[in-house]
Amino acid sequence: QVSAVMASATRAPAGTMAGPGGGAGAACTSMERLEDAELLRLEDEEKRRLAHIAGQIAALEEQRRCGEAKRRRAKRELLLRAFAASPLGRVPAGSVLPFLNAGEALRWLTASPAVAMQFRALGGRLPLPHLRTVSPNLKPSASEGLARRLQWQAVETMLVDLSSDGWVALLGAMVQLEKLDLTSLRALSIAFPAGRSPMCVHLWQVVAPSLSRLGAGIVATRPPLQELVLRDLRSAELLASVLDCCGRHLRVCRASLLGPESRRRPLQLPPAGLPALECFMVKHRDFCEQRASRQERLGVSARQLLMCLEAIGRPERLQVLVLCGMCIDGGREETSELLRRLGAFRGLCAVSLRFSLPSTFGTLLPLRQLITLRRSWPRVGHFTLCDRSIHAFDYWPEQITDFKEQYPHGHVPQPSEVFANEFRNVLVQYGTTAGHEWRKLPLREQAFWADIARMLPRMCHSEVLRRVEDIFPTCL
Repeated sequence: QVSAVMASATRAPAGTMAGPGGGAGAACTSMERLEDAELLRLEDEEKRRLAHIAGQIAALEEQRRCGEAKRRRAKRELLLRAFAASPLGRVPAGSVLPFLNAGEALRWLTASPAVAMQFRALGGRLPLPHLRTVSPNLKPSASEGLARRLQWQAVETMLVDLSSDGWVALLGAMVQLEKLDLTSLRALSIAFPAGRSPMCVHLWQVVAPSLSRLGAGIVATRPPLQELVLRDLRSAELLASVLDCCGRHLRVCRASLLGPESRRRPLQLPPAGLPALECFMVKHRDFCEQRASRQERLGVSARQLLMCLEAIGRPERLQVLVLCGMCIDGGREETSELLRRLGAFRGLCAVSLRFSLPSTFGTLLPLRQLITLRRSWPRVGHFTLCDRSIHAFDYWPEQITDFKEQYPHGHVPQPSEVFANEFRNVLVQYGTTAGHEWRKLPLREQAFWADIARMLPRMCHSEVLRRVEDIFPTCL
């Protein structure tokens, strides 16, 4: 009876279910005649039927998802085959990979059958031109496999951050390779934590041998390195090795050395010089909190520095010559010759040099030559001479808080005022005064300081590292 009632309700036409004489009304009338036990049994049957239908719907939905996934895979395969047959798909991987970072290169190798074929032709080694980041979770065991799989002769830029455990592991693995071929390396950056905690001391003891072997690998392959950035290293050994073997192509050198260990020996510059040099900035500082002017300085030979500068093929391209926390050691002859040669670099906009000889300028250089040296740097606005140092920048250094600190009246200064400010610290070495020397200058030479006076109020505050980054945007 229950089955008959449900069957009659199911077969009732949709248009007649709401009518008083329709199937729904008949079903309701039939249900009214059922006993309670029969209604309970009817409810249980409907629950089971609905559960079965829900199961069928879930199965159909799963089939739909599987079918959609197969459809997407088929569509992707068609697109990959069309791409492989296109001109772009047949482009050599070496023409495109230099424009991709490591993640993009791996995705392209996965997506392109044509590139995958070239990849297999390389023996399965990964040609990644740019190594920027390494996962900090990279384990030593995995780093060994990664070092073996990378095609190191394809690497063009490498950004090594030794505060990352992953880079420490990969560096240790790569220098253990039988042959580390870095023949394509154009830019190298190595950064070490600046702290002096026991953890940093231990980390340096761990990575120092690897850095020495990396330097030996670079010396062996002699890559065309154009940019070198070293930050807070505890030794100058790597800097000297790279300068010696890669100085022919080096354009930009930025290095900061930290701690007393880095100044145990003078910095060695390459005998062959640095012919392509445009920026040479080396900074040294100790851990102690005393003023930088009172700290011991890293030495560099005046003769070696002179040889490097004389080897520059296009002197007008040298813009930065900054040796902070360093002292140029040498006798009277080589130091005076170095001072004279500085006038050939008319493109300089940042200069910071300190000499070991007391009363450097009055002892080694006639005043007339010193004035000529100043006039050879038209881009420099802030120019200061001290007893044995020279500082010249095209910006206001951070220690000068305001233009009014130099010129309290706040207006465009007089040319003679600018001349007096620039030479007042050294004129006593020559036994003369600024006013006397100014009156001796021809009008065409006085016009130089008139141009500088108009430049001074427009100069911005900056710091040498920021200024170098503005002038030489890094490819790292």
